[in-house]
Amino acid sequence: MDRAAFVAAARRTIGTPFRHQGRLPGVGLDCAGLVVCALRAVGVDVPDVAGYGRLPRHNLFLGQVEANCTRIPHADVADGDLLMFRWTNEPQHVAIYSGGNIIHAYQAARAVVEHGLDDLWRARLMGTYRINA
Repeated sequence: MDRAAFVAAARRTIGTPFRHQGRLPGVGLDCAGLVVCALRAVGVDVPDVAGYGRLPRHNLFLGQVEANCTRIPHADVADGDLLMFRWTNEPQHVAIYSGGNIIHAYQAARAVVEHGLDDLWRARLMGTYRINA
């Protein structure tokens, strides 16, 4: 996989409105939809899961990430890797790493955004993953 192209594909969706289970760049994406659409834009066919709730259950979200990625140490994170975040016990949010920033469809921002990985986000970080492609 061309990691720079993957990050560029994700960046092209910045400003897309946040929509739970959204899979249409420019129309609506959620965090998983952003990753799925950016991967498909660079020719990586990744499985997608529909019908999930807003809150994680039974580590299903984490299970999908771990089925398609390899967990890596935080210190080894590079552009195009995935970062998993949590607000409660289970991870419930994924972002794409890009040069010290994260690109993600963030409900509180109501859109796909890119910003720095500050202390607030670092406190929520529970895992870093490299895509198996």
